[in-house]
Amino acid sequence: MVARMDVEAILRFIWEAREPHSPLPFLWMKIWMMGAGDSEFALRFHSVFATFLILPLAGVWVYGVTRKPLMGAMGIALVGMHPYIIWLAQDARPYGTLAFWGLFQSMILWRALRAGRPQRWIAYGLVSALALYYHYAMLFVLPLQGMLMLLLWRHRWRQWMLSAIGIGIIWAPGALLAYHALAPYRGTALQAPSPVDAAAQVLRVFTVGWTGDGWPSRLAVGGALILVGSAVFRLLRQSWKTGLWMIGHLSVPILATWLASQGRAVFAPHYMAAGLPFWVLLIALGGWGLSALRPSWLQAIPWWMLAVGFAQSLWHHYALPQYAKSPPMRELVSFLRQQVAPGDHILITFPDPVFPYYYRGDIPWSMLPATQPFRADEVQERLKELAQRHPRIWLLPVHLPSWPGSEEVERWLVRHADLLEAYSFGVLRLLAFRPLPWALRGMQRQEARWADGVELLGVRVEPNHPSQPGGVIRVSTAWRRWGAASQEHSVFVHLVDEGGRLVAQDDHPVGRGEYPPWMWGPDEVIFERFELRLPVEIPPGRYRLRMGRYNWETMIRVPVGNQDFIEIGAVDVQPQ
Repeated sequence: MVARMDVEAILRFIWEAREPHSPLPFLWMKIWMMGAGDSEFALRFHSVFATFLILPLAGVWVYGVTRKPLMGAMGIALVGMHPYIIWLAQDARPYGTLAFWGLFQSMILWRALRAGRPQRWIAYGLVSALALYYHYAMLFVLPLQGMLMLLLWRHRWRQWMLSAIGIGIIWAPGALLAYHALAPYRGTALQAPSPVDAAAQVLRVFTVGWTGDGWPSRLAVGGALILVGSAVFRLLRQSWKTGLWMIGHLSVPILATWLASQGRAVFAPHYMAAGLPFWVLLIALGGWGLSALRPSWLQAIPWWMLAVGFAQSLWHHYALPQYAKSPPMRELVSFLRQQVAPGDHILITFPDPVFPYYYRGDIPWSMLPATQPFRADEVQERLKELAQRHPRIWLLPVHLPSWPGSEEVERWLVRHADLLEAYSFGVLRLLAFRPLPWALRGMQRQEARWADGVELLGVRVEPNHPSQPGGVIRVSTAWRRWGAASQEHSVFVHLVDEGGRLVAQDDHPVGRGEYPPWMWGPDEVIFERFELRLPVEIPPGRYRLRMGRYNWETMIRVPVGNQDFIEIGAVDVQPQ
């Protein structure tokens, strides 16, 4: 959504909103969309492409260490089927590309150290500056590389310092943006887990991703630790510079993120993605580290342990909806496009750009609360205006602490409009409301005045066709205050057989105890919904619905006319 703006507006947004992501992904997306469009595939393509490039880089790196083509192929295969790399590759955000930059930038420096040619150091400086503009997390890597220069390659210290100065000059505007955005940023992830919990989470996610769990996940982590341990042992014995290089580039992004999370909620594995390829490379090198183990069949055990976790995680990722990476917004919007009709209005309660990306229909939509800080009077006036203009309002409620007031929107509609239907799409909900006066037109007029000052205006019973055992009867009701109504009473809706015996019921106050009658305005109409679940063993036949009001402490019913209940309809139950 930001990339749809012009370049000046993008830069203004990044500055004014203190956007915690680097500017380059937004600007690159702007250029990319000019030619590729903004389809879902196009938006995710740059992440797919960047993470795909990790495959050949991993093969080159592993082959360069072992000089064994089979080991290079193993590195490529592990990247290609790694659950967390596949997960990151589907992002429109730049976390998959962060993994690519972490490996690519490191390899450019590694080759500059080996060759010592000026053009290699120039390439290192340019690639590092580009990586920093792409994601601020790459800033963690540069101090590590400077320390490695001092410890292991002092004869290259001068070239590295010149490159670092060049990086600082090129990235000076980016450094200003980073400080402006990140200084007040408090984060949206976790804050300071214990070292043990932090290590456990990183090990699991870096090995099997977010979709691996249970004993297969633990088995895979165990296999990965065996392989990584054997790789580190052999690396430090054969080429301790290479070993320290890989261990440092793996551990520093993790350690830096954990230290930053001591004061901010920024602990999340995707912020550490620059170190992820090195974990995968060390796993791949595990076969090389275990090659001397006898009998040879023992070498296969950790690979089988890893394979079990990979298989489970990938199965979850591709086949089971409960492990979906994001809520099924596209499914919800597709359903909504089929259901909306002229005159409808769609209401969302959180400034999420995902909804307007997927929904591009003709039916108007708006967001409430529209601004922050939340002002209840402004939101209620807007809701009253919408209720007067639209015969049906579709609500997509998302309640998050970062956007206060969204609960009030749903609460107002539940009280002042007839809830026609509630649909679930994973963790998302979609509610259809019929506001006044259209709601009363769709109800059966049922005027009844109770002695406590409350009257019933209308009733709607669903389904309006024969029900089956185990089904649910929904009773929507509309109420108004006609007198003082100084007490709150519960309402019972009972389903009784021909002999008057109770079969099913739902009892609760109108307003669910949060909006008692003495708070209602003189002409305010309040809606309440009751649901009765039919017993599985209910015999077929005709049943009657009764309604009444009572004091929930004494169980004494409130008179309505000359009785203590009214009949509001009948329900036919057919054999199952």
